[in-house]
Amino acid sequence: MDWNKQLTLMKQRFVAKFGLSIQSAVDLWLIVAEPVLADKLTKVHFLWFRQTVWQMIRIFNGMNEIHFEDRFEGWNSMVPSCYVDGIDVLIQETRPFNKGLFSHKFKHAGLRYQVASAIGVSKFVHVSGGVPCGEWPDIKMVRTNLLPKLRQGEKVGLPLLLSRSITETCH
Repeated sequence: MDWNKQLTLMKQRFVAKFGLSIQSAVDLWLIVAEPVLADKLTKVHFLWFRQTVWQMIRIFNGMNEIHFEDRFEGWNSMVPSCYVDGIDVLIQETRPFNKGLFSHKFKHAGLRYQVASAIGVSKFVHVSGGVPCGEWPDIKMVRTNLLPKLRQGEKVGLPLLLSRSITETCH
């Protein structure tokens, strides 16, 4: 296999594994490197975002780098304007058992976060959460934290099961 084909394949595998291009990862790393390293995380933690999501979200939130209006950068459609998904993060089980923390995804205690990403560019445009999984289903998070931010007639892309539950648009 020649070098160009190997390079193309490597880039495709990177996107498949980490959900963004190598260049986007480098650009994002340049933005977050200082606070990430200060929090004793490394480039490996940065790429394995889901495994250290709570630390990375806390860092991103404190950086003023997430702007909801960026969802239209490189994208002018209001249906959908961005893509939203929930992330559950395992936490230490409490004693006695607290059903409010129970994550059905893990069958274990967890906190839930919601992340919206722009469709036209590789950017996070909305982050909310750090709430108990059992008390905050994904649909409640979308209705409480995201729908109020939308423009009239705007809709967001959602995972299939969640999109069946949410039929309303803003206003």
